[in-house]
Amino acid sequence: MPSTPEFHCSETASETFSACAAFLAERLAEAIRERGVARMALAGGSTPRRLYLTLAEHFHDALPWDRVEFYFGDERNVPMDHPKSNFLMARQALFEPLGIPPHHTFPMVSDHQSDPERDARAYEATLHRWAASSVPRFDVALLGMGEDGHFASLFPDTPALNERHRLVTVNPVEKLHCHRLTLTAPVFEQARDVVFLVIGAEKRPAVARIREGYTDLPAERLAAGRPTDWFVDRSSFGP
Repeated sequence: MPSTPEFHCSETASETFSACAAFLAERLAEAIRERGVARMALAGGSTPRRLYLTLAEHFHDALPWDRVEFYFGDERNVPMDHPKSNFLMARQALFEPLGIPPHHTFPMVSDHQSDPERDARAYEATLHRWAASSVPRFDVALLGMGEDGHFASLFPDTPALNERHRLVTVNPVEKLHCHRLTLTAPVFEQARDVVFLVIGAEKRPAVARIREGYTDLPAERLAAGRPTDWFVDRSSFGP
């Protein structure tokens, strides 16, 4: 039976960030109480950056952040200090303000960033160190959604969409003229909580397709196949 997405709609973007941050803090705190550690896969981009700033400013004392481990759902194939690096953004907006120990943050790319396939294999090995089964189970996977229905770096009509054995793969994205590292669909399917954060009127058609139950695009398939929570503002959700 198809799953029904749970939408949490706020009137403004700021209210959406606050609601999403509170939800994440609650889920991470629950994981720490139950298992002693919480593991989260982060999203990249400007919208998650504002969420991370909200977490750092308003939820600094909400839980023991030194018991949270942070991973990444995807990464651009750039050095860790590159302006477009998801890791750099998260470090500046979240890790440093919260005082997260460096050994609790796990970038997808290596220092030299010269061999993405080697980095993908190394990240798989990192995940297998704590995974109790063949597919690791994150406590929370935070995701955005593109206007084309992609999430992480699982874009429509790209090879990674069909990957069911690898945990991490290098995905060529022709329309962006690049390739990216990304976790694969089985990892997101197994997460205890999958949280989408979507802001802006340009996303309304894509959100409408999720609400209507389409299953063609990557985010639609994930939402139809497992429970997901969607934090959206009014402009992306509609009346």
